[in-house]
Amino acid sequence: MINFKINGRINKTTSEVQGPTLMDLGFKKGRTLLKKVMFFSFFLLAFIFAPTAQAQTISLSIWPPLLETVIQPGKAITQVFKLKNLGDDTVIHASLVPFEPGDAFGHIKLGYRLGSELSGSSEPANYFSLQNADLDLPAIIPLKSGQTQEFVLKIKVPETAAEADHYFAFLFSADTQGLISASGTKTLGSIAANILLTVSQTGELHPTAKIEEFRPARSNLVGNLRGWTLSDSFLDSFSPINFILKLKNTSSVRLKAIGQIEVTNTFNRLVATLPLREDNVLAHSSRYLTSNPWNPLFPIGRYTAIATITPQNTTSQISQTIHFYVLPYKALLVIIIFLTMIIKIKHNRLK
Repeated sequence: MINFKINGRINKTTSEVQGPTLMDLGFKKGRTLLKKVMFFSFFLLAFIFAPTAQAQTISLSIWPPLLETVIQPGKAITQVFKLKNLGDDTVIHASLVPFEPGDAFGHIKLGYRLGSELSGSSEPANYFSLQNADLDLPAIIPLKSGQTQEFVLKIKVPETAAEADHYFAFLFSADTQGLISASGTKTLGSIAANILLTVSQTGELHPTAKIEEFRPARSNLVGNLRGWTLSDSFLDSFSPINFILKLKNTSSVRLKAIGQIEVTNTFNRLVATLPLREDNVLAHSSRYLTSNPWNPLFPIGRYTAIATITPQNTTSQISQTIHFYVLPYKALLVIIIFLTMIIKIKHNRLK
């Protein structure tokens, strides 16, 4: 394109469209930057002033959490359960649910919910009723935040009832309605009080049990060495020592395990007594019992552990004995590796 300068002006002699100048490019970049700033400002304001999510909380407490009772046929008892709402306003669904042992760690497996369809039958569920004037099982009641509701539960065993154990969960389920981002949501939560009911003609329990497993939790270097069987466990002196104890209830009634683990050293001197937690073991089930770990200062040598269990309200005693060795083998292994490295370094220098 050829331009002629006339009187200080530039005239275009061709019909070609002129390309953008530096000023035009700067203006366009500034306009684009302004659009970006406005967009992000709008996004930030929308985020700040967005409607707050109204999350609902559920927090319930129940007392007592466990009811253990023995009732003779034809007798009845009454127990008051107190349910407190520590969260937001909610609606409570109260029902009785049978359960059975779920595993050997004390977990339970819930059955089906019991309703009014069993009324008039001889099912164990009909041993239970609410004495509240305005409530019946299953019950649905509103419960405001901070409110406590009492449930007066009556257990009446008919005279024709057979001797047996019955396990129920008094289940309270919360159904809380809330709003999150203007959309309706539901928050669900449950809590239960377990009921261990034994029907007995004499009102007494006669459980029987056996120890299925008893050993240290940490077991190493167990095997065969040149034809000699290492039946005892070898443990490290610098690690806490726990014991695994599994009890089998061989009777048709529940039992409460009461006992301890006693540890003696090579000289038959008692060095530790570890009480067992008093857990319930349901009929015809097994359960691992727990105790505090043994934390000796620096044990070394051969030790003996004796587990002794006496089921509550009985005089029968169950016991089992094991032997194990405690050695600082980890520290010895580190020392051996360190000495081997030093010997190897010196040997290489002599070459």
